[in-house]
This record gives sequence, C-alpha cells and structure tokens, in this order.
Amino acid sequence: MSPTVSFAPNAPGYDVDPYPVLEALRTQAPVSYWTEGRGWLVTRYEESVAVLRDAKRFSPNRAEWEFAHQLGTAATIPELAELNRAGLFALSGADHARVRKLVSPALTPRAIERLRPEVLAIVDEILDEAASRGTINVISDIADRIPPRVIGSMLKIPKGREALFTRFTEASVKSFLPGLVRPEDVPAMRVDVQEGIALVRETIEDRRHHPLPDDILTTLIQTEEQGDRLSTPELLSLVSALIVGGFETTIHLIGFALYNLLKRPALLAQVQAEPELIKGTIEEVLRHDNFGKVGIARYALEDVELGGAHIKKGQMLLLMLNSALRDEAAFPQADVFDVRRNTNASIAFGHGLHFCLGANLARMELQLVVGRILERFPTLQLVREPSFGPHPVIRKMESLEVKLNAH
Repeated sequence: MSPTVSFAPNAPGYDVDPYPVLEALRTQAPVSYWTEGRGWLVTRYEESVAVLRDAKRFSPNRAEWEFAHQLGTAATIPELAELNRAGLFALSGADHARVRKLVSPALTPRAIERLRPEVLAIVDEILDEAASRGTINVISDIADRIPPRVIGSMLKIPKGREALFTRFTEASVKSFLPGLVRPEDVPAMRVDVQEGIALVRETIEDRRHHPLPDDILTTLIQTEEQGDRLSTPELLSLVSALIVGGFETTIHLIGFALYNLLKRPALLAQVQAEPELIKGTIEEVLRHDNFGKVGIARYALEDVELGGAHIKKGQMLLLMLNSALRDEAAFPQADVFDVRRNTNASIAFGHGLHFCLGANLARMELQLVVGRILERFPTLQLVREPSFGPHPVIRKMESLEVKLNAH
C-alpha cells in the first residue's frame, strides 16, 4: 500500500520554492495519496508519461471522477457547463481524435507564424505604454494584458467589442478553476459568459458568410475530413478551450521567464548577446521552474497498478509535472538551469493524445514578448523579489517589479 502523505501546496513559501517538498515526495513516496486533495500525487517522470500516454485507462474528463457529483461551480453557469460537454477535455476516444484532426490545421507552426506581425504589434503597443512609466509590475502592466488581446486578434473579434471579449475570457478562466470563484461573483460572471458566447457565436456566423484568407477561425469552420466538419457547439467549445489554455499559461510564463533571466545577470547578458537563446530559455523555464502548484488531473477508468500503488476506478491522479520535470532519471543535473539543454523529453505541454494544441501559439507569444522586452530595455533590472497570490492550482506570481531603464 502506497503511503498517504501530508502535502500543503498553500503553506507559506511553497509558491516561492516548491522543489524541496517535491523532491522529498519523488524520492520517498512517488505515487502517494493526498487526503485533502482527494487524489493521488504522481511525482516521477516515468509514471507521469505512462499515464499521459494511456488514454484507454486514464481520462482528463472531470465527469469520470468519483467526487464529480460534488462539483458545483460550473453548474452555476449552465452555459459554460454546456460548452465543456463539447470540449476536447470531455471527449473520449474516437470523438476526441475526430475533433483534434479537424482543429490541427488551424494551429500548425506555419498557421501560427502568420500571426507574428499582429502579435508583435500588440506587444509593441503595450510596451510603448509601459515605457513611459519607468518602473512597472510586469504581471499587471504587460503579462495580464497580452493574451486576451492576442486571442481576440486571432479570432478577429469586431472592433469595439474587445472589452466584452476580455471579460468573457476572465470569466471563462475563473469558472474553469472553481477555487477562484466567490458565490457572490457568479451572477455578474454569468452575464459576461452569456454575452461572450453570443459575441463568439456572432463572429462564427459572420465568418461562415465572409471567410477570410489565412484566418484561424475560417480554417476551423472550413476544414473538412471526409465530409465531416466542426459543429457550432464544438467551435464555441474550442474557442473557450483556447481562452482557458492560452490565457493563464502565457501570463505566468512571461513572469517566470523574465524573473529567471533577471535573477541570473550573466545569463541575461548572454541571452541579450545571442537572442536565439530565448527559445531555449523559455523551454528551460517551463522545465526547471514550472508555474504549476499541483498537477494536471487524470481520472482512472478502471482499477490500475501504478508505481506500486493500487488506483481504483474513478480516482483522480494529479500528475505533478513540476516534479517530473526535475526528475534526474529523465533530465541529468535536473536542478541546473541550462538554456542549451535538450528539452525534447519535456512534458510541460502534456504528451500524447492531449498534447496542448496551443503550444505553438504560447511559444511564439513568449518568444516575441521576452525578445522584445530585452531588445527595447537592455538595462532592465529586478527591483525586488516577486510576490505570489492565492490560486488553487498555479504558483500565481502577482507582482514582478522591474525598472526598465530604457536607453
């Protein structure tokens, strides 16, 4: 019987440096039951990859969880619960493969590369505003503002409706993470969700009648596989998934990437001299200082033996990617931050069937933001160590104060 462990992701100091706790789990109790979280913590690379690869026995669909009936928050916004039912995370087997096949052409590296000029224009506009202030909080002044603008631009949300789209984005992200929602906020969130869905539905209908060249939404609408197309509920659900997946990830990556460079002045100078190292820096930040607090969830579809533990059907596994990515068995000298490391084995964006469809977009966005900041503000400096705020599943960097010192 695998041990039951005491694990306290909300304990003081965990957000700043979770790695001693994770190393202890990985070496002493690699698959262990966490009573408060009502799930198994999987902390080694080998078992994490095994679960991610095994779509027959493990599902990302929360409806499979033994405690699913106790999840109330999504149900308080029925429109979002409806969206999630048609979502990639909820689909299994053949349905998942079908939707993924239809979606993939819209998110290939080449399709994403076409967005570079418009993403760069958004980044420059936001950096122009930041430049006038001298000292900024990277999170609220830059990171929070870029992802909703990029997703809105990708979908060509009509001019003048961007603020509504941003509110819809924020409501979608919050409701996906029930721990962020206070009951008194639900009515206003529901209005934002209803208006946002109506806006996206309107945008989809407009694009059906007026397709645009080199446009992601047009590609999603027009892609056909043996006469099969995506339905409107599937398209709406995909937009919602793009929002949830592309929003939090990118915000936190911007903060963590800049912090990891600023606290290593010699590396910062090296990356400024060789901008091609930015790509490796981002991959290494994802691996070495992953912003996850607890793992990504999978639910057992049958009784399974894993790493010496007996997992019962319906139980939740939390794949602690922040621990697996520091596992010496997969990454020699795992605790060393090395921007030239081969990170091909990284599972930061998942693995297998559910590998993150938005990974190309996140990487491109990150490379542009970090590259542009270093180029425009070559003498930027860290003012103080970052502060972290409460969040159920992410080490939420709330403030990263930086002096821009632009030349």
